[in-house]
Amino acid sequence: GLALLVLRGRGGSSGRGSGGGGFKRWSFSPSEGTTLEGLARTEAYFADYVVNAAGCRSDHVARMVGDASFTVKPRMGEYILLHKEEGARLNSSHTLFPCPHPVLGKGVLVQGTLWGNLILGPTARDTMRRNEATGEWEPNPAVVDEPADNILSFILSRCRALIPDFDASRVIHTFSGARAKSTAGDWVIGPVRGAPGFINAASIDSPGIAASPAIAGDVVRMLHAEGLRADRDPDFNPVRAPLVTPKDGYKGLKMSKADWWKEKDPRKNVICKCERVTEQEVIDACHRSLPVDSTQAIRKRTRAGMGHCQGHVDNYDCEGRVAAIVARECGMASDDVGRRPWPASSMLRNRQVYTDKPEQRHIVELGAQGREVKLAGVSY
Repeated sequence: GLALLVLRGRGGSSGRGSGGGGFKRWSFSPSEGTTLEGLARTEAYFADYVVNAAGCRSDHVARMVGDASFTVKPRMGEYILLHKEEGARLNSSHTLFPCPHPVLGKGVLVQGTLWGNLILGPTARDTMRRNEATGEWEPNPAVVDEPADNILSFILSRCRALIPDFDASRVIHTFSGARAKSTAGDWVIGPVRGAPGFINAASIDSPGIAASPAIAGDVVRMLHAEGLRADRDPDFNPVRAPLVTPKDGYKGLKMSKADWWKEKDPRKNVICKCERVTEQEVIDACHRSLPVDSTQAIRKRTRAGMGHCQGHVDNYDCEGRVAAIVARECGMASDDVGRRPWPASSMLRNRQVYTDKPEQRHIVELGAQGREVKLAGVSY
């Protein structure tokens, strides 16, 4: 998708242009077996200032104003997530790096998450290659079509060198994303000659998250230099109240596998057993400034569904509970609340891998000591 910040300066104009029309049925398949669908329409906006923060599509947005100075070459990265119990067993509170290569990067690492899981990865698979005949960058089929088992085996085998005795059968989830590597060889941040009011914040890959506050401050300075007059909002509160409340184990919490709605105190009513998320936390998330219309939105805000059962209906069905609360709090029909897509970016064959013994044995085999796999598009 695209991420654009559209700003209207004083005396400028913004709003929908022509061509909006009515909503039409829309669908998109981000990965094999996963389809996102709904109603959508195309809208046009007019603005005095635009910040291009479109990630892996930022080069396409830049070309809209005549900037063809860089091409994004997405670099895929995959992670494997293990059960919290495995993180506790191995006391994984530190981040373990292999010796970094001076050119090729830090490689695959092992780290403990803030929540106590053990996480392995990422890979760094360059998805584009230059066509020697045309000079153009194009998708590399060997990378795009790399079997999931190869990727899993690569991560597991590399991490064995750092922590030899982790238990691969405790995998609960895998996921992936793409960094916006580009031909520029660096981040592309700044105004574009010939396009007044257009600022690139493009091709930002690792460590973009850590650098984002500094990037934002720099972009604000550039916008002011372009002529934007923006007064500070005296009512803006930069301190965001937390949604997730620290718990003392399950002390003071109430759980029910069937009659969860009977507990009248939402602060005690557990909606997600694995992560100890309460009804109150879900309610609070529904009424923040960013709108909520799916269980995924709640999952990313409260961790409901991120535990080892991954929202298993036969365990505690936290996704069904979350959907009911979102429908109630946001005035939606239950069927209109979006659910978590599957498989999305997962490399597993079963979302509830914690109950799937054959899949667990298969993962253990992929991570066997001494097994080596070379991935296409990976330099290390």
